[in-house]
Amino acid sequence: MTDPVRAAREQLIRVGLTGPYQAKDVPDVIVRSWRRSISSAAESAAPQRYREVDTDTLLGRAAVPVLDRWQHQLADTGTTLFLSDRGGSIVDRRASDSTERRRLDNMHAAEGFDYSEDSIGTNALGTSMVEKRPVFVKGSQHYSEALATNACAAAPIYTPAGLVVGSIALGGPLDAASPIMLSLAREISQQIGERLRASSRPQDLALAMSFMRFSSSQRPTVVLDHESVLANTPGLPYVSVASHVMLWEVLNAHDWQSSATLRRELEGTQLEITARRVTDGHRGHFVVHFAELEPQASHLVDVVPVPASAALHRGAVTHGGGVAVVDGPRGSGRTTAVSDLRSEWGRSVALETLTVSPSATPWSAVEAWLEGGSDVLLRRTEDLPVHELPQLFDTVERRRQPRTGAPTSGVLFLTTDRSSSKPALLDYLEGLGVQAKTTALADTPERIPGLVTRILNDLDPLSRHSISPAALQSLVQWDWPGNVAELVQTLTQLLGSVGASLIERKHLPKHLQQAPPRRHLSLIESAERDAIIRAMDAAGGNKSEAAELLGIGRTTLYRRLRQLGLDAGEGSI
Repeated sequence: MTDPVRAAREQLIRVGLTGPYQAKDVPDVIVRSWRRSISSAAESAAPQRYREVDTDTLLGRAAVPVLDRWQHQLADTGTTLFLSDRGGSIVDRRASDSTERRRLDNMHAAEGFDYSEDSIGTNALGTSMVEKRPVFVKGSQHYSEALATNACAAAPIYTPAGLVVGSIALGGPLDAASPIMLSLAREISQQIGERLRASSRPQDLALAMSFMRFSSSQRPTVVLDHESVLANTPGLPYVSVASHVMLWEVLNAHDWQSSATLRRELEGTQLEITARRVTDGHRGHFVVHFAELEPQASHLVDVVPVPASAALHRGAVTHGGGVAVVDGPRGSGRTTAVSDLRSEWGRSVALETLTVSPSATPWSAVEAWLEGGSDVLLRRTEDLPVHELPQLFDTVERRRQPRTGAPTSGVLFLTTDRSSSKPALLDYLEGLGVQAKTTALADTPERIPGLVTRILNDLDPLSRHSISPAALQSLVQWDWPGNVAELVQTLTQLLGSVGASLIERKHLPKHLQQAPPRRHLSLIESAERDAIIRAMDAAGGNKSEAAELLGIGRTTLYRRLRQLGLDAGEGSI
């Protein structure tokens, strides 16, 4: 007998996303998921992606007691409990029947395997997170034929800030499917969410009071402090770990004694914020309203006006030729700034990259590339030997000459640090002009959250990892003497070494965990901070023992840990 659901799914696969399609007796939520599965080229076989998982996370710590209780209550039902992280990987499975465990192992429905919708297509664990609602998927409603003998009901798990952090599911053989599974999944999800909320702090009440007082149903609004953020419905698109930490840095850098209201554009966005500080309650916090600006080109670097003496302008690069200079300290994102400029100017030709070295620069190759129509990036021109500067000047001057009737040629991009350039090069650059300027991360910490998001997107395009606010705050507090290059290296190492989907402060290198606050510490505060670090190390991280070693109360230690930037708690996700 033909399975009508399987036939409907196969028909959709045949007609594709653009062809006419109408399915009877298939819920809309399933059809939407099928379409997404086709679009992402999801696997139709059993899950294959696997990684080590870490249950000692915020989600794991909140969920384990709930799973323990429900595993006992469901022991004789043949139902299996699954917990997934926000990346879709199963991080916990509770099946009391050994036969069922073997059946699930055969289809890779076990800890570590990826059940995201992007990877395996329509399934309850992954689809419930995409849809942000409880979902029941039965038999051939699954996109993968390997899962067609199963029935599974799942519900997303939310943080107190309203963000999806994972999902919980009840599954079993298709012949054991029951509508009550969906109700149970919803109930278990709510219980885990309650445990996440119960771990929040007393000062969250003050945030809630300000939220009710200052927010409306129309204006995008968030209320935040160092660890938590609340948003109304219009404000939800602006809420993320990165935006939270960036806002906190921007708001704390403002002189509130001179101005009770802050109004400014957020760097790298088309957003303007209007903020005020609220001092009543347990601790001070902020109310922030958002407004969209007119779309315009934006960069992660500061773009400066081009002097009249400079040869390059937007019209010139449209037809090729010209020179562009990006100035800034080494490692501050100068190459990224070049990439942004090329995108803005519509440069789709090849880019050849050379880094200046003590050995001779292959100027003939540079000329050949440029004449052939390729762009050339010459990095770190501040390191050019004095005897090679005339060759650089000649190459630049040829790029600046009118080329009427000549074939289209490439653009020469130069990155340099004028603060360490040789006098002859510095004088020449002063006349040439600068198209973009980058700054050290130590001087612009508000850039760090946006950079972290951009770097993680490049390194982890499937978004398998995210970073907790506490960990991101530690990254913001560090001075980054190696600038963007050091940040990229650090995140690359973390993605390669952390098995959990959520990178927490405990995963960071020691020097980042103990990064001091950016505000200037007094001599007494610095000495106190060093003493607390030594005591915490000696006590193996046990705060009660560390307080005894220091001769202070445990509550006092907790307060000083927060004030001195040493609190390793992951109060929000």
